[in-house]
Amino acid sequence: MSESQESQYLAVIRVWAALAWADDVIQDSEREAITKLISVAQLSDADRETAMGMLESKVELSTEPIAGLSAPARQGIYRAALRMAMVDLDMAKEEIAMLARLREGLGIDDATASEIEDALSPS
Repeated sequence: MSESQESQYLAVIRVWAALAWADDVIQDSEREAITKLISVAQLSDADRETAMGMLESKVELSTEPIAGLSAPARQGIYRAALRMAMVDLDMAKEEIAMLARLREGLGIDDATASEIEDALSPS
């Protein structure tokens, strides 16, 4: 695996962690979801340690490392972030604002975002 791939994996984990920290607290369900992602991600030991550290101190959202990915990849990141926001069954206003920033940073238009959100909404 190349360094750029590792950086992309770590960047996606950073997005998830930033979203989990949006309300200044990582809930147990959020921590568990991120820990599972870290455990299966193709990361070097150093990147895995960095990722685990994101559970201990607040992480800020950065879309720059992932903004250049393909449209399906960026949409997948948004979909995963939306699931992360929903994992604790309480989407805080800070998480909603963070999702809006994420959409903008990933260049996802409103129509596409609505399609993704509708697909994940409980029936």
